[in-house]
Amino acid sequence: MNPSLLGAAAATLLVALWLVTRRQPRPFLRSADTSAVAALNRAQRELVAPGPAAVAAATEPQSATTDPPPAEQPLPRRADQRGRALLLARLAAAAHGTQPERLEAMRIARRWGHPATLPLLRRGLRDVHPAVMREAAQALEAFRGRTRPAPQAELAAARSWPRTVARTR
Repeated sequence: MNPSLLGAAAATLLVALWLVTRRQPRPFLRSADTSAVAALNRAQRELVAPGPAAVAAATEPQSATTDPPPAEQPLPRRADQRGRALLLARLAAAAHGTQPERLEAMRIARRWGHPATLPLLRRGLRDVHPAVMREAAQALEAFRGRTRPAPQAELAAARSWPRTVARTR
């Protein structure tokens, strides 16, 4: 067998092995959170041209039989699982809407004060409009501090002497 043919076969084998075993490149910005960019794009689009919902609302006459605004609707009790799920779905849909819809969603979440709204409020902190961010921050103020009362053992341990006192005697 010709030595150059043997070298070509070995080189072909090495290239084939390299192609099979090489790592695939990771996609660029695979884990980047693009919600802030999407919110900024929505805000800029609203400034240029009103959305189809705003055009339809402006052309329809207001009737007395329409539903009251979301802020005037009663909020579900904490034990009402179905009402809570419906309200959370409505708030999540409003959080992806226009700036007034996002602001109204933050106001409703603030008025409701349920811990299930925390992801929505945290997302509101990253909104592009300062009014939405302010409302989300004010709503999160209610959740600051201890979430449940401290057990009696923790209170007793907090009142006892520190460990270092026993070592110094």
